[in-house]
Amino acid sequence: MKSMYRKTAAASLLGLTLAAAAHAQDKPREVLTGGHSVAAPQENRIYVMDSVFNHLTESRVHVFDVTNGKFLGMVPTSFNGHVQLSNDGKKIYTMTTYHERVTRGKRTDVVEVWDADKLTFDKEIIIPPKRVQGLNYDGMFRQTTDGRFIILQNASPATSLGVVDVAKGDYVQDITAAAGCWSVIPQPNRPRSFMTICGDGALLTLNLDESGKVASQSRSKPMFSTKDDPIFIAPALQKDKVSFVSFYGNVYTADFSGEEIKLEEPWSLLNDQDRAKNWVPGGYNLVGLHQASGRLYVLMHPDGKEGTHKFPAAEIWVMDTKTKQRVARIPGRDALAMSINQKADRLLTLDGGNVHVYDISQPEPVYLRTIEGAAEASLQVQSHPSGG
Repeated sequence: MKSMYRKTAAASLLGLTLAAAAHAQDKPREVLTGGHSVAAPQENRIYVMDSVFNHLTESRVHVFDVTNGKFLGMVPTSFNGHVQLSNDGKKIYTMTTYHERVTRGKRTDVVEVWDADKLTFDKEIIIPPKRVQGLNYDGMFRQTTDGRFIILQNASPATSLGVVDVAKGDYVQDITAAAGCWSVIPQPNRPRSFMTICGDGALLTLNLDESGKVASQSRSKPMFSTKDDPIFIAPALQKDKVSFVSFYGNVYTADFSGEEIKLEEPWSLLNDQDRAKNWVPGGYNLVGLHQASGRLYVLMHPDGKEGTHKFPAAEIWVMDTKTKQRVARIPGRDALAMSINQKADRLLTLDGGNVHVYDISQPEPVYLRTIEGAAEASLQVQSHPSGG
């Protein structure tokens, strides 16, 4: 009896499946026309670089409307991609690696250019097969302030910086003077100048000429002790200053308004009560600076010790860089990264999968909304440049 019932049920299921298939064949096939623009103004768009750690060959950039959380589109970035928006907001630049057989075979590294409004592929620029293959820190893939050149971190594992001429589509050179240094920090007050953090605690400044070659360079005095008080490479950047936080909660600031970098006196995020509870910074892209107010935002957690420097945030601290005092502290929502939209007075934090949105027009951030499921495994979120 049971056997007959199973046969009858299977026959019924097969009949329903065939009927559904026949009905589907009657419908016209969808035609992909392409050429459509993203359905949100540029100032509302945010970009989440999803590394998808469990299937790293399929990394991608997700685009959302920050005002309502609507998913707007995606740009594929293959193996361990990196992303930035062009300074004029017209293009999306990605850096990635392709292997002939996806996970093996000949390696080809490229910088790709995509249209930011239509999310369509424009062109690729072949680069030497040694670009950094690591986590999505902002400083691994940047551009000069004038937008002429892309600067990228190389690691083979020997370190150097690569220069790409975007308009010509050429890889200009390796900057081997940056050996032993790490990350790229553009100087907003100069068109083609940038800094990198060196292994002795100093900042190396490099100035490019019109062709993208190094025209001059200078090295600061050591800013911090790499042994006793190492810093996070995430910069809090102003027009002519940059600040970094250390593993132990100290703030180091370099002034590059003049010909030579001047180092300011370090100061601490912590008071005595904070030190008693071992509050320390933690995360990846873990700091941001609201330039109009001079407020510094830092991801923090208590009970810090050796090895907790990448722990998610228990709190977000807001520091006034003028008075060097804390002006607010709010729940951290397990944030690992952040970015600030200067024009919109908006803070974005990222807990790996969800984007949290805050209004920071006042000293205490006001939580607005969460975009849930924005990524599988992400450490980088950016606003569209037209929004600041």
